[in-house]
Amino acid sequence: MAMSMDMQPGIEDLIRELSSELGQVYRWIAEEVGLNHTDLMGLYYINRREGSATPKSLAEHLGLTTGATAILINRLEKRGYVVRTPHPTDRRGVLLSMGQAAQEHEFAELGKRLKQLNAEVIADLSPEESAIIRAFLTSIVTNTRETLQHLRTAPGSGSAPSK
Repeated sequence: MAMSMDMQPGIEDLIRELSSELGQVYRWIAEEVGLNHTDLMGLYYINRREGSATPKSLAEHLGLTTGATAILINRLEKRGYVVRTPHPTDRRGVLLSMGQAAQEHEFAELGKRLKQLNAEVIADLSPEESAIIRAFLTSIVTNTRETLQHLRTAPGSGSAPSK
């Protein structure tokens, strides 16, 4: 029997549920490779930026202080997951890229498994459905990112919620 429209979860509810489920997947992946969730999200960001990530952009992305970010980078560098290289135009700056250990580690295999997570569902989409969903998700991600940036930089906002 079909569920009436008022009984179906709303888009916002489904996005929260998807976020929660993906969070569980990322926590599991982090545990599998012996990292904490923040370190994994840092590596994901560095990998996506393909050698253009800076410690400052990583801190902003993760919502960490510069000190906490330095500790995170040191920890990942020590394990061979991250490499620092001199910035080509800022002699005091560095760029972050993926280290050899991240490319060779079971981390790479887990990345492949993650891509397969919903591959069948995505493959079943028509090109039109795929275009609509891609546009919708791009808008949601962009809006969420911009809203979070605004919240983090708004007057009176701290790095940690008040109790």
